[in-house]
Amino acid sequence: MKSIAQIVQNNRRLLAAYEDKVQPRFLSRYAREPMDAAVYRKLRALDPGPDAPARVLDLGCGTGWLARTLAAESRYRRANIVGYDLSPNAIRIARERAAADGLGARTEFHVADILTPLAGEPGGACEIWVCGALHQMKDAGAALGRVAGLLADGGIAYVQTFVEDPDVNEHVDMAVVAKMGHRVFRGSEVEDLAEANGLKLGGASHAGMVYFCTLTKKSAIGEAGK
Repeated sequence: MKSIAQIVQNNRRLLAAYEDKVQPRFLSRYAREPMDAAVYRKLRALDPGPDAPARVLDLGCGTGWLARTLAAESRYRRANIVGYDLSPNAIRIARERAAADGLGARTEFHVADILTPLAGEPGGACEIWVCGALHQMKDAGAALGRVAGLLADGGIAYVQTFVEDPDVNEHVDMAVVAKMGHRVFRGSEVEDLAEANGLKLGGASHAGMVYFCTLTKKSAIGEAGK
């Protein structure tokens, strides 16, 4: 049986409505606070990142809401912002909305599975954003390994996903989130997967079940010393 997320990906009208109406309410429900542009603000608060990033990747970009948010910021005026998503419908909407917002020249979007080599393999990224996507990927560990491979030394990855929260009704909430096609990570699972795949945790915070963290690449020197 297809998850709700899979059904939405196959329908352009549902995808557009999801970004506009469903996603903010869905995140706010499980964050226990308003959660629209707050995703960007909360991640940036963990680490401001480079002043003028040159190459930025948005993995699992969906309809491009985050890529557009970044492109509208002055710090990204010279950045190459590239979004990737499995859904052709989502990428079509992402391109249309970026063009409508006058951001088409500052963003590009491609249909791709990030678990496989990407066209041109755009390594050396100053920033990689994985927002609302890691919990939908069939192999989260492999996805984080790809992040490590695409990230520049000294670069930073920003991740927003779902992690269990003992203060919520897990049996109900986790079942609903799972029905949406989203995995809910347990305890330190995200950190453990990151560590096992070439990344280390920087900052982290919670808003209910909504989890935010930054990741950096492990140094070869540091790993050799272990």
